Amino acid sequence: MGLFGLGKAPAKPLRLIAHEADDLPAISALVQDAALRVGDIAYDPTGRHLTLRMNCFCHEAGGAMPLRAPSVLRISDVTAIKRRGIDLTQTQGALSLLDISAEALEAPAFALTLRFAGGTDKDIRLEVECLDVLLLDLAAPRSAKSTPLHEL
Repeated sequence: MGLFGLGKAPAKPLRLIAHEADDLPAISALVQDAALRVGDIAYDPTGRHLTLRMNCFCHEAGGAMPLRAPSVLRISDVTAIKRRGIDLTQTQGALSLLDISAEALEAPAFALTLRFAGGTDKDIRLEVECLDVLLLDLAAPRSAKSTPLHEL
């Protein structure tokens, strides 16, 4: 029997790359409701990349058993970073990533905004020399303790 006794073979780990603005909505949809801690956010000024280690909620799985996949989101060619409403000293603070949006600057540069749950002022804004975003699953999905709830 396959993964989680469902009779299916395990899916290949996800690996998506966005080099154009049209590529980003797919990655944004897949990271919606990703759970992480503040300490799982790392910025490397020498390498000019921001990395988020997170557990992505598998909305596409449907069904009765909620799943999360351990994943990494890496944004490269970062030239500036600003955060709002996120205290980097609180490394155990829980975050839930809602979406990623892109605003074109002087070509080929972009401003990317990573918006987190918990109010309108919880985000990270990055200026990037060019669009280079990688979403990579680190392992197969595993059962999640809960399903994200969205209030209207």
